[in-house]
Amino acid sequence: MFELDRLPEKLPVFPLTGALLLPKGHLPLNIFEPRYLDMVYYAREKNGLIGMIQPVLSPLTAQEGNDQYGTAPRNRPLYITGCVGMISDLTEKPDGGLTIILTGLSRYDIVEELPRHQTFRQVRVLYDRFQEDCALPPRSDDIPRKDLVLSVEKYLRLHNIIPRWEALERACDEELVSALAMICPFSEAEKQALLEAVSLAGRVDLMLKIMAFDLSSGQTGQVNKILQ
Repeated sequence: MFELDRLPEKLPVFPLTGALLLPKGHLPLNIFEPRYLDMVYYAREKNGLIGMIQPVLSPLTAQEGNDQYGTAPRNRPLYITGCVGMISDLTEKPDGGLTIILTGLSRYDIVEELPRHQTFRQVRVLYDRFQEDCALPPRSDDIPRKDLVLSVEKYLRLHNIIPRWEALERACDEELVSALAMICPFSEAEKQALLEAVSLAGRVDLMLKIMAFDLSSGQTGQVNKILQ
């Protein structure tokens, strides 16, 4: 695991609507666009790190193309806050694409986007607001694990999703919260709000509020499949 002072100031970024990567979370991605293939190989040669980030959605651009299929407009404005992930697994496919897994290390705030010298975008970042990301204890008394798991079970049942609970039971609090937040089919805006919740307790509280609202109204949404 990286320490905050070892994380780089500059990152290649992967803008992907609906993708949520959190510290100690694991995000599988299918890479097929040439610019993002370039990005992965570039990252692997450097330090193995990629910054996940969501493009800012506006009512005018929300229906223009789809990130999951590489048809969305390029160079869209980005949210300020993302999460840096380490390439923890990489598989080359016969068609030239890649399957990778990113393991979340720390969130960051974008300071500026750098001049384009590659096919992909790069940014300069700060990690100052997220000192806890690499330093949380494995258990925390202020995290209501049982309440969270019960709420997630009901919420996922509403969306016809069955998680692998046996793998989550052994997780530390941060791993559990990150995994559940990434499993749940929250909206893009909800995912961004969870990402920007600085403390783990704040993220849990926000998750419980989001799920309580949907459960009380019986709302269901389309599950986002992260395919890129």
